[in-house]
Amino acid sequence: MGCVRIRHYEAKDKEALTDICKETAWESYKKDPQKLATVPINFLDYFLEFEPSHVLVAADSDDRAVGYIECTTSYSRFVKTTKQVFFPRLEAVDPSQVPFEKRFLFALHFIRRWPAHLHINLTAEYQHQGLGTKLIDALIDQLKKEGFTRLAICGVERGSASYGFYRHYGFTEIWVYSPKLVSLGIRFKGEKS
Repeated sequence: MGCVRIRHYEAKDKEALTDICKETAWESYKKDPQKLATVPINFLDYFLEFEPSHVLVAADSDDRAVGYIECTTSYSRFVKTTKQVFFPRLEAVDPSQVPFEKRFLFALHFIRRWPAHLHINLTAEYQHQGLGTKLIDALIDQLKKEGFTRLAICGVERGSASYGFYRHYGFTEIWVYSPKLVSLGIRFKGEKS
């Protein structure tokens, strides 16, 4: 596998990140090509098109993307752009996904005071090697330099591997949607509760 480094997103990474996004999609989406085509629209395209400076890539020794972390730093911009740009794209590919995205935006409403929220994906081959931690470390370093003091992730299932990973990193529950579904957040060192 060789050495993996964390670097900023470059336009050449788009296809690889789209493939990773689809590879890590829910199994039910992988079985339905139409739903699978909506996964990058829901979880990737906004970041690449509107906040590429907040996309960091884990690249292998051949500089091939094997994972990424992305973050928006403005709740209101994310919501507005999603409605204006990405709802029509979803409608064109699979209209059934618009209500899903609306529910996601509604879920984000409850953590809007945590405007920096993230999404992370790694190919199966590169999971469980500490890259998730390195990606979050790099993103937090960048956000601190930009003056941000906290970061959130929306809609994590309690008891899942993701939940354990984020809790181990230092994220805490900031909103409870149901007994099984929560949002997690982390305050950077120096911020008062």
